[in-house]
Amino acid sequence: MIHGRCGDAVYPLLRVAQSTGNDKYLRAALLVHDWSERQVSRSDGSWVNDVTLSSWKGITVFHAIALAEALHHHGSLLDAATRQRWTERLARAVKFLDSFITIETGNINYPITASLCFALCGQVLGDSHYLDRGRKLAHTSLEYFTPNGLLFGEGHPLKDLTPKHCHPVDLGYNVEESLPSLALYAVLTNDKAVLDQTIVALRAHMEFMLPDGGWDNSWGTRNYKWSWWGSRTSDGCHPAYALLAQHEPKFREVAQRNLELMAACTHNDLLYGGPDYFVHGDLPCIHHTFTHAKALATVLDRGGSSLEPTERLTLPRDEAYGLKTYPEIGTHLAAVGDWRATVTEYDWEYVEHVQAGGGGDSGGGHATGGALSMLYHRGLGPILVASMTEYQMIEISNQQTFRDSPHMTLTPRIECASDRTYTSLNDLEAVLKANDSSGQIAFDARGRLLTAAHKSLPGGDVHYRLVYRLTESGVEITANTSDATSIPAPLRFILPVVSRTGEAVEQLDPKTFRITKKNGGLIVRTGASQGFETVPQERTFNLVPGFECIPFAITMQPGKEIQIQLEASLKK
Repeated sequence: MIHGRCGDAVYPLLRVAQSTGNDKYLRAALLVHDWSERQVSRSDGSWVNDVTLSSWKGITVFHAIALAEALHHHGSLLDAATRQRWTERLARAVKFLDSFITIETGNINYPITASLCFALCGQVLGDSHYLDRGRKLAHTSLEYFTPNGLLFGEGHPLKDLTPKHCHPVDLGYNVEESLPSLALYAVLTNDKAVLDQTIVALRAHMEFMLPDGGWDNSWGTRNYKWSWWGSRTSDGCHPAYALLAQHEPKFREVAQRNLELMAACTHNDLLYGGPDYFVHGDLPCIHHTFTHAKALATVLDRGGSSLEPTERLTLPRDEAYGLKTYPEIGTHLAAVGDWRATVTEYDWEYVEHVQAGGGGDSGGGHATGGALSMLYHRGLGPILVASMTEYQMIEISNQQTFRDSPHMTLTPRIECASDRTYTSLNDLEAVLKANDSSGQIAFDARGRLLTAAHKSLPGGDVHYRLVYRLTESGVEITANTSDATSIPAPLRFILPVVSRTGEAVEQLDPKTFRITKKNGGLIVRTGASQGFETVPQERTFNLVPGFECIPFAITMQPGKEIQIQLEASLKK
């Protein structure tokens, strides 16, 4: 398909036309704008999300920003007639947004991004009314930050609280769209109140960056678009972290690491949707490339080209700090030795309200129930990652479909595949406890095996207990279920370990495997008498967040505990 939002590429195309002097980029910018006007432009001044799949007009805010930036920075490349025509089109777009956008329009990313849009358009068009509109939205958005500095509102109602008193928060949208827009708004308008809050928020969200530059959105409300480096259709973290680095030197490090990760996920000049898409044979979505090119163009135009850090600095998850807890998202971060973990009982369930044709109202969201949603080793990289509990096309035009090859949910779990699949990932009422003492962090999760739609097994509730223990020497996972006699299908513990095709896998004995990675080896061992089931020869894969995995599995007996240990050894 041709993405209806491809008109956003007009800005990065003009930026490259300016920097290279190559007319082909100018021609491309003219053509993509012309396509947008013929296919997705509407008489009320809006643009719609797609030609046929979605008539959502909120995306006008993003296209208007791109058009305003293109005119502001590179309008000199256009002849006078084209420049006038584009300026008039921008005026119609912002007039539409003036009556369309409120703080309640869409998720919080829309009104926040609109604050930047109105400020830009106010400057480009010389209209103080839009500057005032932008200021009001930006200042209203200051009510949408938790005491820990996390931006909330990625879900409706924006200010609702769950039974566990959690807010709707999505890391990907926050760091790649909303906070960069607030940062740019604050810089453009010299708004100190907004700038101060944005800096606080950027520090808070920086806590979730992994050592390789990935964003740990294993728990986010909209993690169906999680791509390890960010989120599928947002713009990128760089305008926020690179352009505000004068206020916090570590922000520049965040921007650089994420840029390096995006480069590692770029093949044949296109940004792929996760680290293993390319090796697995999945195609890239063009959306990732034109949106993230847009963000990088912003950095170049507003911050200059010398953005590489003069020295490399440590980020929060480089340090073995112990335990950090974020009650507003029901999530804990752990750091012991070289191990980094995320464990979540987050009970906000996201439902898509604005884009027709998608799912999202029948389960299939982020993992909960006390799930170990992310495990990372500083020497070996990602070890365990969460995916959607069941893959669904929440946004039908913005997600990809699986190829005809093995794929499964990647989150570690207890599973019973009967008439439906019942797992330990779906209980919003699960109880999770965390303890940090004597060099060990332990998590104890208790809940029920449920479907993605939160239905119990036909014979009644089956309860589970999961315990994770992190020490410098390794990670231990213990799992058991209640001693039920009416379970209609076998119970299994499934542990999909991140491992790209080509990494050697050696079975040392029936209970022990070794995976050889670039910088060392990972031992996967069980104490269960039955050992592991036969390990498939072909890697499994999930589009969210885009990793290949080896699925280790153990058949469980109701009422009997199994253990798995993970140990790392680095090359000397």
